[in-house]
Parts: sequence; structure tokens; C-alpha cells
Amino acid sequence: MHSAFSRTLNDVKTKDGSLCRVLNGSQPFNVTPTSLLMGNNSSKSSWSTGSSKPGSVTHEGLENKPRKHTPSRCFQRPLSSDADGGRFIPNRQAMDINRAQFVLSQSSLMTDSITETQSVSVTSGPEASNSVSSSSVNRSTDDRILQYQLSRPTVPLREPTEVHPRVNPPKITRFIPTKPDKVLDAPEIINDYYLNILDWSADFNIAVALDRDVYLWNARSGSIKLLMSTGLEGEHITSVRWSTVDANIIAVGTSYGRVELWSASEGALMRTMVMSGDNGASRVPVLAWREHIISSGSRTGEIRQHDIRLPNHEVGFSSVHTQEVCGLEWSPDGRHLASGGNDNLVCVFSATDVCQMTGVQPVHTFADHTAAVKAVAWCPWKPSLLSTGGGTADHHLRFWNVGSGSSVRAVDVETQVSGLIWNQEYRELITGHGDGKLSIWKYPSISKVKDLSEHQDRVLSITSSPDHEMVASCSADETIRIWNCFKVDHAKKRQEEKDIQRAFSLPKTMR
Repeated sequence: MHSAFSRTLNDVKTKDGSLCRVLNGSQPFNVTPTSLLMGNNSSKSSWSTGSSKPGSVTHEGLENKPRKHTPSRCFQRPLSSDADGGRFIPNRQAMDINRAQFVLSQSSLMTDSITETQSVSVTSGPEASNSVSSSSVNRSTDDRILQYQLSRPTVPLREPTEVHPRVNPPKITRFIPTKPDKVLDAPEIINDYYLNILDWSADFNIAVALDRDVYLWNARSGSIKLLMSTGLEGEHITSVRWSTVDANIIAVGTSYGRVELWSASEGALMRTMVMSGDNGASRVPVLAWREHIISSGSRTGEIRQHDIRLPNHEVGFSSVHTQEVCGLEWSPDGRHLASGGNDNLVCVFSATDVCQMTGVQPVHTFADHTAAVKAVAWCPWKPSLLSTGGGTADHHLRFWNVGSGSSVRAVDVETQVSGLIWNQEYRELITGHGDGKLSIWKYPSISKVKDLSEHQDRVLSITSSPDHEMVASCSADETIRIWNCFKVDHAKKRQEEKDIQRAFSLPKTMR
């Protein structure tokens, strides 16, 4: 074996022998980037000689038999389609052949140009060369000459500040009837802005004061009955208010400064509480309940607290207002009492201070209104939010934060505000106005939802049903109209409540 190797090595050195003749007779195989990209396969490899097939082995004295391979245990990747490339074989369908050929043919020229123009610059280098070359051939630096797989679809670029409208589902607005559900006659109703002569009990009884009489209308049965009449000559009813504890008890204020308690079921007088003053100087235009305490306002500006359990009923007194008090309302949590008067003031009293006879001072006094303030209402889901409405010269809705004592917002409604009611279900409020309209507003935007314009004269008082779905309004046109403006889909509401409970309920563990 050593002698054969030495003989072959000697033949190569002397350029003689069979190996040298084979090497001299072979053709050179030149591989250039251009021929590779253009697929120049006209000349075949010279070393694929003979008639032997790839993968076969020929030896003298042996048959040409296919080799048997042992099955592999590794995962065999499925063959890719014709459009896919590989790790080392470019994909011709994904490449721009013309651009690639142009870039390769011009590469030497661009390199020389870069060297000449940037010979003085210290920062010239591969980055600058790539930048100039890319800009010269009008292509991005991210472009590839060799593409080994199909490119993914590109995402269209857009400016960061560009606003693209989103497709929002259409807003579903509820149906609000513009016609009242019922219309009741109210003859001899007193056309006085400062009086509060309409209220709705928890038993669905509507009480309305018609001059000297108080009538009850049951919204469920439709029955009407006369509850009481004043006993003094020239006396008339100035305010009515149902108890928040016992739906059978109603307080009635008169023009002679008396507050009477009546039983609605029996039609009997339970108690009479007389205010100081005489001859109508201290009429009671407004009443408000807090458990067993009745708050009353007077024409002379006093606010009194009456404990109906005590023989000496008067337990609190305040004289902050200088003119008639026509608005009184306790907050839902019972912590504050708000009052509005003809002196354009809104006062907020603390519940811990009102039961004093030494002259209670308010914790907040708001003087932004420019007319009498009759409409006073607290937000049911936010007890610290107070809303008030001004008279003809003011015509504003104003919102106050009693926690901080600041004004939250003011909205010009362009007409007198005589009543104000919040609705918790729809986060809205409804107002009665001097032009005969009832307006529904969305909170907190205070955008108008609907106008109810059936009354022929100004609205005097409005009240809400105990289920908060209906509103009753009385007007100087001697009618009472029942509006079904906050109707609730109870089946949908129950399902929403179940979904909320299910979302916040803890999973039950198995034992």
C-alpha cells in the first residue's frame, strides 16, 4: 500500500499519470452571484461522470443494487410546497430578480462613489455605504436580495396621531311616551309658585290640595276620596307630605300656620300643631319628613323641627332665611337638610344641629341663584350631591357638593324651575317648568333626553311614584297628568342582577 501511494504522489508531481489526465480533462465550474440568481444551469457539473445514478454504488464484480436504509426514529418534516424555500435554497417566486441583478451589478460602482464622496468624513463606513446605496437604488435597508420564504403581508402604516373611527354598536334609546298615561281634573287648584300641593305615598295614593280640600287618588284602584277640609274661614291648604315611615300618615300645612296629621285609611285627624304668628303671616308652604321629625318652612323665613311624639312638638328653630322658605328636602342618608327660599339662598344644615332652639346656623350657604329657589332634590346614589332650580329671573339648574361646599355645575334651562326629581335607574332627572313643560335630563352630561309638553299652563308641583317609574305633575291648567316616563323592564333587570351576583360570587368548594 505504501508503494502505491508513493507512485501516485510521484505521478502528480511529474504531471503524469491517470489522476493528472482526469484533472486536466475536466472543465472549470465557475459560480457567480449573477449566475446563481439567474438560474444559469446550462452547464452541468463535470464530475457527475459515468452512467451511475446518484445514491448507487458500483464495484467490480458486484451488482448495482439500491441501498436499504434503516427507518429513522426522528421526526420527518413534511416536504414543503414548490413556493417555499429552504435554509440554503432561495425562493425564486419571493424574489425580485431584476432588482437583485441590478443591485449586484452596480455594487462596485456604488462602492467607488461612496469612497470618493465620503473620503473626508470621519463617520464613513459600512453604515454610510449602505445608506447611500439604499437611497440610490430606491429601496429600503430592510429589503433582502435572497428570499428564503414567502414574505408575510405587511401591515399598512399610519400616523400615530391619525384617528380611525371605530365601529360602535348603535345606541339603544328607550321609548318615552310623550302623552300622559292618565289625566285627572284638578278644579280650584291654587296657582301659586311657592306652594307644594302634590305628593305620592308608598301605598300609591296621590294627595293633592285643591283650595280648602285634600283629595286622595289611588293609582292602582283608581278610587278617589276626600280626605279633609280646612275648618277656619279663609284658610286653604298650602302643602302636603306623606310620612316616610308610615305610608298611612300625611302631614298637611295650612295658610294659617297649622300642621295637621291625618290618617289616610280612617280619614281621621290625629294631631294639630300650631305655628307662631297669626292671620296668615306664617303659612306653611313646604314640609319634609325624617323618621318622626317634621321639618316645616314658613312665609317669614323660619324653619322649624317638630317631634310628633312629644307634647311640646317644636324642638328646633332656624331663621337664616329672610323671606319665604319654599323648598325643603332631607338627604337620603338623613345627614343633611337643604332649604331654598325666596331670598335666593340655598342653605344646608347638619342633622346633628337642627334640633336646637337657639337658632341653628347652616354648614353651607349658596347664593349663586338670582331668583327664588323652590326645586330642591338630593341625588339618590350620591348623597353628597344636591341639585336646585331657580325661578323666572334665574332659570338655572345648579349642582352642589355639600362635602366640600363647592358648586359643581350650572346649566341654563331658559325657564322657571318649579320641581326637580332624580331617577336612579336611568341616571336621569326630570324638571317641571314655568312654560308648562317637563324635561328629562341625562346626568352627568345634563343633555336633554325628552320634553313632555302637554300642559297648557305652568307646572306647579311634580312628584314621583314609590317605584320611581311614573311621575305626576299638577299645573295651573287645573289638570294632574301621570307620565310613565321611567318604565323598567323588570325581567331584564332581574337577569342583570343575577349576572352581577354570579360574577362576584365566590366558587363553592367541594367537601
